[in-house]
Amino acid sequence: MVLSDNIKNMFASFALQTQKAMDRYTSFRVGGPADILVLPQTVEQVIALAKTAHSAQLPITIIGAGTNVLISDKGIRGLVMVLTRLQQNIEQTEPSIDTVDASPDRIYLTALAGEPLNRLCRYAADAGLAGLAWAAGIPGTIGGAVMMNAGSFGSDMSRVVTKIEVLDLNTFKTMVLPVSLLQFSYRKLALENSIVLKITIRLSRADAETVRDEFNRNLKTKQSTQPVSQASAGCFFQNPPGDKPAGFLIEQAGMKRARCNGAMVSDLHANFIVNHGNACASDILNLADQVKKSVYEKFGINLKEEVKTIGD
Repeated sequence: MVLSDNIKNMFASFALQTQKAMDRYTSFRVGGPADILVLPQTVEQVIALAKTAHSAQLPITIIGAGTNVLISDKGIRGLVMVLTRLQQNIEQTEPSIDTVDASPDRIYLTALAGEPLNRLCRYAADAGLAGLAWAAGIPGTIGGAVMMNAGSFGSDMSRVVTKIEVLDLNTFKTMVLPVSLLQFSYRKLALENSIVLKITIRLSRADAETVRDEFNRNLKTKQSTQPVSQASAGCFFQNPPGDKPAGFLIEQAGMKRARCNGAMVSDLHANFIVNHGNACASDILNLADQVKKSVYEKFGINLKEEVKTIGD
């Protein structure tokens, strides 16, 4: 998109970048240019940017750490906000006496959406707070983790979230949504036309050494069974219904180590597609299509993507 001088002037007060390649903002290390890219640092900046984009009639795309997305080679039109700088000190509070769950063992942690999930996990482990160790080794921000209902080791974000604060893009007002109003499902939160700004989770006091041991054990498991040091977007496909996960099906379909130029199905975990340094988004998508076709031909199962593809 060619941006007019008028639109550029509307964003003049922000530290924006135009036609900025998105490869450095995703864990896949691929992605074409964003028309306008901004990394807001405060909630107030997010609100102001959203209002400006609305006035300029530009679409808005929100990205966290880019760990569960694939950006097309043609890039993203409109305004892209990367929220990795939207952070503050993690707040720790106890339940008030009139709280429904006022157990003295309960502790609430509140963080802005750009807070790395791993940092929150380690904070909880060091503080002896149980309930989040399952997320050890999951990359990305807490905001992204909520939006995709990230999960591992039999748990997910829906088990710990108590409320979120969002910006409604219809009214441009912030509102707090309790968990009772949130529709979580497998790897998804049904939240339309809103930007997650702040998250509160509920944990429990526990023995600090026990919590740290669980955290470290889960982290080592992730590191030994997944290609965490390679450029990928995590598990590419959702696990289908049944007791056979996507990785097993892909491997049994003979697609482990399959390649399309610089993209390859990981030889460590078959539900990971990795970028060996020179892949583009189309290589990854073509390889994913080959994987889906092979699994369907062998098992009659249609794999669904867990990674979200965005852009033209």
